[in-house]
Amino acid sequence: MADAIGARHAKPRASGKRWLWLLLACALVVAVLGGLKFMQVQQAIAFANSFPERSESVTALTAQPGEWRQTYRTIGELRATQNLELRTEVDGKISQLGFVGGDRVKQGQLLLQLDSSEEEAQLNATRAQLKLAELELKRRAELLAKSLVSKNDYDIAMANRDVLLANAAALSAAIAKKTLQAPFDASTSLHTLEVGQFLAANTVISTLTGEAREYWVDFKLPQDKLNLAPGDTVLVSGRALQGGPLTAKVISADARVAADSRSLGYRALLADPPPALKAGSVVDVEVVTGVKSGVFRLPASAVRKTNFGASVYVLNDAEAGAAAPYRATRREVVVGGVDGSDILVLGGLQAGERVAAIGAFKLQDGILVHVVDQPPEPEQ
Repeated sequence: MADAIGARHAKPRASGKRWLWLLLACALVVAVLGGLKFMQVQQAIAFANSFPERSESVTALTAQPGEWRQTYRTIGELRATQNLELRTEVDGKISQLGFVGGDRVKQGQLLLQLDSSEEEAQLNATRAQLKLAELELKRRAELLAKSLVSKNDYDIAMANRDVLLANAAALSAAIAKKTLQAPFDASTSLHTLEVGQFLAANTVISTLTGEAREYWVDFKLPQDKLNLAPGDTVLVSGRALQGGPLTAKVISADARVAADSRSLGYRALLADPPPALKAGSVVDVEVVTGVKSGVFRLPASAVRKTNFGASVYVLNDAEAGAAAPYRATRREVVVGGVDGSDILVLGGLQAGERVAAIGAFKLQDGILVHVVDQPPEPEQ
């Protein structure tokens, strides 16, 4: 009975030893495999270290702060400082034309004469009557001095003389209304007038444009851009200006903001414009709305934009023994807009920092960088 009980206890001990030996064998296998893998990783690292660290070549520039003139562009119209539409005041038939459409005329030059023969005949008759009235008034004055006529007779003679003077003045004015002269040196517009043609009152004869070499530039600004004052300058540009924009000086502004457009009208004086510019032309007007200092101008190739913001790569000196002189550091920046081909950086840079330009798209944070004078050739 005792031998049977001892046999039952001996079997579990033998089974436990077998499991222990199995675990030790598994641990030994794992250790051997781990050691082999470690040796492989070390060999791979040594193999990788046998190659030089990756680097890229880019052009670079030194960040220098400057001023950014914030501008607003609008449309303006050129107006001649001397310009008017010459119209007839009364009806009449053309008796004389003194200019050809498109000609230049001088101040006081006869442009058009309406038939005034009837008024001139009446004026001649009135002048003859006026001579008699003046003689009668003179005789009455002599008789009044001798008390041979009454004061009333003298007053009647004077009134008759004054009436004739008024009639003569009215006839002279009527003749003057039928005589149109150039009020200043000007260029005329085209016309289709002919001698003998009957014209109604208020008919346009010609548009006169003064010969002065200066124009008004009329333009409007929205109410949130109203920071101009007389004496300020604006830039005027257009297709006819091959030599670049011209400077015009603001001389006046409307008294109130327009209710329909919520804008204010301005007028600038453009002195000595080129002959290619004509009155009535539409031009571009650029207005400086503010000046911001401490702004960095970078080429578009230097700024990388994503949905999360903008960044540049700043090139710092690499550590001693590195395979390239610089190491790139990605830097987030604040951009403020575009000025021509440059992107304006408002924050994130310091003066004097070296920034990667052409080729910056190849960089990543921490990569070694070579700086070249010319853009690197693309790989074939």
